[in-house]
Amino acid sequence: MATRVFRPTKELRQLDADDEGNTDSPEMVGLNLNDNAGSEEQRRVLDALPVLVFLERAGTIVFANAEARQMLDVTDDEWTERPMEEVLWGLFPGTAEPQTELKGTRRSSPFHATLPAKNGRLQPVEGSYSITNAEEREAVIVAHPTGRERAPKRQLMEDVLASLPEAVAIEYGGHILYTNPAFTRMFGYTAEEVCGGSLLDFIVPEALASEHQALVGGTAGPERELLQTVRRNKDGELIEVHLHRAPLLVDGRAVGVVFTFRRPHCGPQD
Repeated sequence: MATRVFRPTKELRQLDADDEGNTDSPEMVGLNLNDNAGSEEQRRVLDALPVLVFLERAGTIVFANAEARQMLDVTDDEWTERPMEEVLWGLFPGTAEPQTELKGTRRSSPFHATLPAKNGRLQPVEGSYSITNAEEREAVIVAHPTGRERAPKRQLMEDVLASLPEAVAIEYGGHILYTNPAFTRMFGYTAEEVCGGSLLDFIVPEALASEHQALVGGTAGPERELLQTVRRNKDGELIEVHLHRAPLLVDGRAVGVVFTFRRPHCGPQD
């Protein structure tokens, strides 16, 4: 399943008509951001800003300022252009619980997204997405981390998942969003180690990669699958497991996959 990244609610095809005669474009205020993405002067200006700034061109992040690179745990020398879905993960309605209600302007659209930060941590961010050139699909993204307070309902659900004896892992767009303590006990990986990665890279034996891909590829429908198979722990040992796969449904729509694992001696799953 491809990761769904955020896109502004403002229609691109109407942008030029909306901006006809407008005098508050980025060019008029002195920063033609994408055209000058390689300008050292502009980079110094953007690097000095205490917010996350990204420049996008046709679905690729071509620049991230110092604040953004620090949060991504990428040094100046390591930074390279990369696809949007590797930097900002937009979430389907209902899969995130924003702390604030954002409002857009005539030239920008608000968004809530998730950024893979240091140590595999998933950091909620929010901000605005401003199109600078609709024809070239260029945009400026300004964001900041949101508070880490959790709504009571979400915390209750995480407490329930944490209490289950079965190992649980939730994948969204090929990235691990959540694992419970039983997953750590079974496979040896902490939530911090695997968060943002893929189960394929951590616990799936190479010979069974196609099996895992088939299970993930079934997210389009409500089908549930139960099978006995083998997975690998952190020490490289193979473990027999009863694997149960079910789609993660939000408003009746499959947006990810929920995996549960149980050792065979624990008895079959219902």
